[in-house]
Amino acid sequence: MKLFKLVRILLLLLVLVAVASNQFLGQARLASWERTLWVTVYPIAADGQAVTRSYIDALRPEQFDEISTFIGQQARRHGVPLADPVHVQLAPRVDSLPPPPPTDGNRFSVAVWSLKMRWWAWRNGRVDGLPSADVRLFVKYQAARNGVVLDASLGMRKGRYGVVNAFASNGQAAMNRVVIVHELLHVLGATDKYELYSGQPIPPDGLANPLQDPLYPQRRAEIMGARIAESPFRARMPSSLGQCVIGVATANEIGWVD
Repeated sequence: MKLFKLVRILLLLLVLVAVASNQFLGQARLASWERTLWVTVYPIAADGQAVTRSYIDALRPEQFDEISTFIGQQARRHGVPLADPVHVQLAPRVDSLPPPPPTDGNRFSVAVWSLKMRWWAWRNGRVDGLPSADVRLFVKYQAARNGVVLDASLGMRKGRYGVVNAFASNGQAAMNRVVIVHELLHVLGATDKYELYSGQPIPPDGLANPLQDPLYPQRRAEIMGARIAESPFRARMPSSLGQCVIGVATANEIGWVD
């Protein structure tokens, strides 16, 4: 019995070492920018409605090309020599919902949810018929209706996945891509640069052009600042990635600049 128990402990330690090594090597690959990062988008019909499933089934990979183009343009602006920093591929619809995050903020609850989420992400992203992904983004679509407010999205560096809440609407597709890139950059190590209670971008790093004179109104949004600051107290959401930039502080966090 003692030998059996020792073998079990040894196997568990080996698994933990393998997971830790894979996590470390994965993060190192993401930060090196020596090769193209493969990002897989997994669409989910979060509300279970037929109209949402139909929207998802009509999605095409080229509808996410703007993400790759935007990141490529911004990378070149910061001196990254890689021709195609990110390639986005679209997986078939996922018919499973991720575990809901805890609402009490309890550390133990968060830790348990994180383990459940990482298991769910691995289980639902391991067989999709696509090349192996460096980052997995699970996009929860729901029908757009008046008065509906989406839950907060998230990007997890540990585990290299994100959960994005989006509207199943062609009119909202450009805005969805803004949120997808925001969460993707979280996975790559970027931090939020806006006030949590107001959503106002925090200067200077949360502004697209912190050297502008006068400082307001800004014409674009720093992607991790999330909004276009029209004054120190007022900001609006960008309508597309064309109204966004990746600033120096964010570029530093994801390994583009020293």
